[in-house]
Formats: sequence, structure tokens, C-alpha cells
Amino acid sequence: MNGPLRTTLSLALIASCTNTTTSDPNELPSPEPPPSWGVPITGATMLVTRDGTHAVVADPDRDRIVSVDLVRKAAGDVLPLTAGDEPGRLVEDGAGRIHVALRRGGAIVTLASASSLAIAQRRDVCPEPRGLAWDATTDLIHVACTGGELVSLPAAGGPAVRTLLLDRDLRDVIVSGDRLLVTRFRSAELLTLDAAGAVISRVRPPTVTRIVPEVELGQSVPLVDAIPAVAWRTIALPDGRIVISHQRQVQGGIRTSPGGYRSGCDGGPVEAAMTVVRPGGAPEAVVPRAHGTLPVDVASDADGNLAFVLAGSGRVQVVPVASIGGRDDDKCGEDPGDLAARGRLIDDRLGAPTAVGFRPDGDLVIFHPELPAITIHSRDQLWSSGGVPAPPPSTTIELPGPFGYDSGRALFHGQTGVGLACASCHPEGREDGLVWTFAELGPRRTQSLAGHILRRAPYHWGGDMADLGMLMDQVFTQRMAGGAATRSQRLSLGPWLDRIPAPAPVVRDVAAIERGRAVFDDAETACTSCHNGELLTNSMKFDVGKGVPIKVPSLLGVGARAPFMHDGCAATLADRFGACGGGDAHGKTSQLTAAQLADLVALLESL
Repeated sequence: MNGPLRTTLSLALIASCTNTTTSDPNELPSPEPPPSWGVPITGATMLVTRDGTHAVVADPDRDRIVSVDLVRKAAGDVLPLTAGDEPGRLVEDGAGRIHVALRRGGAIVTLASASSLAIAQRRDVCPEPRGLAWDATTDLIHVACTGGELVSLPAAGGPAVRTLLLDRDLRDVIVSGDRLLVTRFRSAELLTLDAAGAVISRVRPPTVTRIVPEVELGQSVPLVDAIPAVAWRTIALPDGRIVISHQRQVQGGIRTSPGGYRSGCDGGPVEAAMTVVRPGGAPEAVVPRAHGTLPVDVASDADGNLAFVLAGSGRVQVVPVASIGGRDDDKCGEDPGDLAARGRLIDDRLGAPTAVGFRPDGDLVIFHPELPAITIHSRDQLWSSGGVPAPPPSTTIELPGPFGYDSGRALFHGQTGVGLACASCHPEGREDGLVWTFAELGPRRTQSLAGHILRRAPYHWGGDMADLGMLMDQVFTQRMAGGAATRSQRLSLGPWLDRIPAPAPVVRDVAAIERGRAVFDDAETACTSCHNGELLTNSMKFDVGKGVPIKVPSLLGVGARAPFMHDGCAATLADRFGACGGGDAHGKTSQLTAAQLADLVALLESL
């Protein structure tokens, strides 16, 4: 089935999947949810070739790559990948080859061209490759990996010529002259490397000031910091400026009462943000031109105009280059510009968009994975007049394959009444690396949802949520003002989340890991008295020297979850065994030597 008919039916299916009742009152609903579909949204999984003739779509939900002829306006070749490869970022080299990161496949696949998706080579690079960049001077492909590896490969094929070991949680990589710029995902930190691969600078987007609501009637309105976090996408503009599309955490106490996750100026505690770094300059927090949830991708045209994908809000914001600037000093984080400065707001109503790109002529291409389809908005449509919304797309090109939808996935990524999604604090099904201060509980560090979530009940640090149904009622429906979850959402969320694997371990010194395992298993340290079984947790609550009973977390993927402890007091795993870790009430470790502690940390990194 193709064309408008399939589009209409697909959208009808989205609506029907959220219903809590059947059309026939005498017909009982199915006791089982449909099979889980899709993976967490990462963004930036589409490339428009330099000549503008093709779009290449990495479809992580279906483990495939699709070529689209933008001249003929028709889908082309489809390249099936191995189940679980989860293709992500793409880059085109000088010879027109296309390189695609396989996020769970641990490899880079090189395609002969955008029009013919024949695999020229598949090369293993690291357990979780994320960002890609092509270096025109050296003809190398640089690959940034979750585990901290930065791998450089010849674009024409062959083994890696250099592997650097940097900080964990690398995201995007950009070539800037003889230097490389690399972002870290959760912290939004930007690393600059010289030609030899040494880190010569580290900067983060600036912290700005926001208003939080009055705590009690008659009190003055306090100002709090809004700190940078979760750098979803970073690109270079034609003039050399770097644009980071990220989030901010509006600090200050939030509550566990209904609507308690509301924050400054009647918005949520997470906001979309934009930081610009000029060549040789410091990062500048600029006026946010895109307002919404999950700013997962950004692209620029030849003039520097920007298109931001706000996946949680289901739209794309296009802004003119002239509006990129001005300090972000509005205490509500609002855009003071006029409608013309805000550009176009695009809602194709085809489900959540996840990737965007410009053709050389200025036409805008948007990928919608659920249908699946791409839409093309002509340059004339985008800039014919200021304001919002934009007119319908010039073209909708449906891609081969069936419609895909999961109500649990949609709930997880959708914007709620307080302006955030579940994925705002749990990006990619993991966590944001932040500590949140609750008025009733104190500091609580966001927990990861990845890695057998259905077997890890009860939930939250206090173990106060008996199951996911209770968590949805208390957190999504009440605190996040998400509305009552439908029957379909209740049935689907758990199985969908349960498919998200824990972060890949880091294994660098096998001998140290084995020595650390002996320390971990030793009866004197007593680590295994709580951290045991397949998930390395007994799911019980204990006071580990912190003055409050805390549920034992799973240690699967723990090395990727800095900072550590329920209050985030330990910046590193080594710090966990320092002053804030609870002492010998949290496993008896005071007798261990520095070398033994280092081995124990090596083991934890490998779990």
C-alpha cells in the first residue's frame, strides 16, 4: 500500500493504538500488547548528499539503510542490516562514499555511493560508535564512541590508523582545521584536540539564570541556575561557528506532588537550549530560537540558516541566520524576537521527526521514522513570509516497509503538560547524569532505565514505586502532568523499555579486571552480599552509611553512570570509595590498598 491511502491509515492506527476501549462494547480488549517496535530516539540519522541529489536514511528502528532520490522524488535501494545493528550517524567523504555508524553493531559500514547501497567494507571500531566526521586533509573518518574511544580510519578502507582513549560518553566529532572537536553527550562538554590527539581545552555551554515559582504565597521569586546538559547534536556552520543543540536543567527544588515537575515561568525543569562557539572564542549561550522537547538534531544551509528537530514536540523549527545571536539572559528562557526572527514552525503530522537536512538549493528534508517517510519543504515555502506555522510540505516520499508504532515508545518521547518528556531526563533510555533536588527527598541522581528494567522493581532510590504501573501513575500522570496513561501505553511501555540494553562495558586491562573480580567476590569486602545474581542487585533497601535506606542498584553498565551514589556525590568510581561513599557500611573496603581499589574500579567499568 502506498501514497495518501497508507498515510491516512497509518495516522488512524496511531489514534486507535492509544484508545483504552474497543469499538464494540461487548468485545474484550486483547490481553497482550502488540510486539514492541522501535528503539530510543537518538536523532541525526539522515544525510543529504553534498550535491543534493540523494538522502540516505539510517533507520535504526528497522535495522536498515534507505536511499532516496531527491531529483526523481522516489525511494531507491534498501540495504537490510543485521538485527540489532541500530544504524546511527552518517557522513559522506570526498569520493562520495557514505559511512554509517552501527551503534549496537560496534562497526562502521562503508557504502560505495548514496545511489547504490552496496557495502564496500564493514569495520569493527568500538562497542558503541556514535559520532562521525570526514577529514578532507587526511582522508580519514573519525569515529567518537560511548566508551571514550576516538578511532581514525582511512576513508578508502583498511584498519584504524589511530585510536585515542578519552573520556567516556563521546557524542559528535567535528573537523576544524588540524584540530578535532568532540562533544560529550550528557555533560555537553566540548573537547578540543590538537593534531597529535592531545586534549588542549575543555569547555561547557554557559550556565544561565532562570526564575522558579514562589514556594509560598508572599515570598519573593528566587533566581536559580540553569545548567547545560545532554548535547543531542553539534554541527559546524559554514562560517566556522559551532552550534550545540542541547538541554538545560533548571535547578531548584521540585516536588513529588501533582504537577510538581513544573519549574520556572510555569514551564518544566528541562528546556531546549542553543550554544554557539566562535573560532577561538568562548561558548556563548544565545537566545533560544527553538522551544520544545528533545532537540535531537540540527542542520544548516549554505547561508547558515538553521533547522532544529524537536522530536518530543513533533515539529521542526527553522530560523534565519540573522536571528542567531544575542545573549540568553531572559529569566524565563523565552524568545523575545518577533515572528519573522522565529522563522517557521513545521508540523508534518506524521509522527515524531528525528532527522533533518538541507539541499544546496535550500530545500529542507525531514525524516519521519514511523510512517516511514521523508518530507521536502521548498526554500520558497520556508521563507515566503515570517511567522508560524509553515505550509504543507512540497513532497512526501514514503519509504518501503510497513508502518511502525509503539504506544510505549510514543509515551516515552512525547511532551507532557510540564514541557518535558520521559526521554528528557532519560535520553536514549539511559539517564542525564544530573542530580535533582526534591523538596521532600533531597538530592536524587537520575537512574538509568536501560538493562532489564522489568526485573528491577521496586523503582526509585527509595524503592517506593512497587511496579511500572505505579510509577506511571505517580510520575508521568501526576508529577509530569502527562494525563492518564491509556491501556495500550500501560501494556506497551514496560516491554519496550525492557529491550534497551545496558551501556556496553569498557574492557582495557583484562588482568586488572580479574584481580578486581577477586576483590569484589571476597567475603571480607562483602560486595556480593548485595550486588549478586545476573543483574548484580538483590533489589533490597539498606542504609549504606548515608543516613537513609537506599535500594541496591544494578551494577550492569555502572561505569557509564557517573556521578555515583544516590546523591551524585562521587564524580568518579574511585571517588565512590572516598569520603562520600558511606565507608565500611557500604562494603568493607577500608583495608584495601590503592592498587586493589584501582583493580576494583577496572572491574566495575567492565560490568
